[in-house]
Amino acid sequence: MNWIYLSLAGYFFLAFSFVLDKLLLKKRIPEPAVYAFYVAILSLFMILIFPFGVTWINWTFFSIAIISGVIFIWGLLFYYKAVKINEISKVAPLVGTISQITALFLSVVFLGNVFYSQDFIGLLFLIIGGFMVSFDLPLKYNGILKGFRFSVLGGILMAIAFSLFEYLYTYLTIINESNVFLNGFVWTRMGLVVGGLSLLLFKKYRTNIFKSIFGKKKHHKKRRNWKTLAIFGLNKISGGSSSILINMAVASGGVALVYGIGSMQFVFVLLMVSIASVKYKDVFEEKLYFWDWAQKIGAIIMITIGMLLITF
Repeated sequence: MNWIYLSLAGYFFLAFSFVLDKLLLKKRIPEPAVYAFYVAILSLFMILIFPFGVTWINWTFFSIAIISGVIFIWGLLFYYKAVKINEISKVAPLVGTISQITALFLSVVFLGNVFYSQDFIGLLFLIIGGFMVSFDLPLKYNGILKGFRFSVLGGILMAIAFSLFEYLYTYLTIINESNVFLNGFVWTRMGLVVGGLSLLLFKKYRTNIFKSIFGKKKHHKKRRNWKTLAIFGLNKISGGSSSILINMAVASGGVALVYGIGSMQFVFVLLMVSIASVKYKDVFEEKLYFWDWAQKIGAIIMITIGMLLITF
């Protein structure tokens, strides 16, 4: 049963990373494109790992790795846009739900997987849960689409990227590559770097990124002071720890079991932001009334049931 403890620890660190995303975007790095760029360029450090078993596969593998990395960074950009303008306890479950639905669609259309009645019921639960977590009830027209399109775009692009990541790992296994994880991970990180550089093609993003790096105004310097770097570093450590723990859990208990309790990350997010919003109301802006709690918990339960039905 060690996979349970590893999974819970992994999802806890992932939730903590989500909360730090909100803090950074609200107070420290307010432009989502700048934040996505920093995350992408950080992957350049993977070059240091090349001498320790990374090998050239072929041009097809390399091209897919780069494309998947670029898609992931743009998905991350839209996710950050949603996080900036909406409650993280709404955005994280919605993006997760959209990703799950997209991944299921891709597996049926491109991988030939069969769509059973249980999957259809699970899909309905995911859609209902996603609706419940996204919109305040009763519905109000002015706020109904607050960040919703960014969450949808982010979820779709991330699902495509993760599906391509999975394809690359499977390909490495089929060709009997000795370092499957290392080669898959490092080459896709190079794709993230290219994705970050692709943001510079757009004038608005390029201007914000350059000002963040070279700007001399007080708010520009704040984005690269030691406090910002410390929070950013803590965020990346938390995210990295989550990835390691979840992969260890998968190796111990299997993908279905680990991903089946994936909704625990949303429970942790809800608890963390509820505590943090007491002191940092200007950052998290979470609604803590009884019916808000009931709606979010109900949505998490619906999403959990949907994930379980699709996973098993």
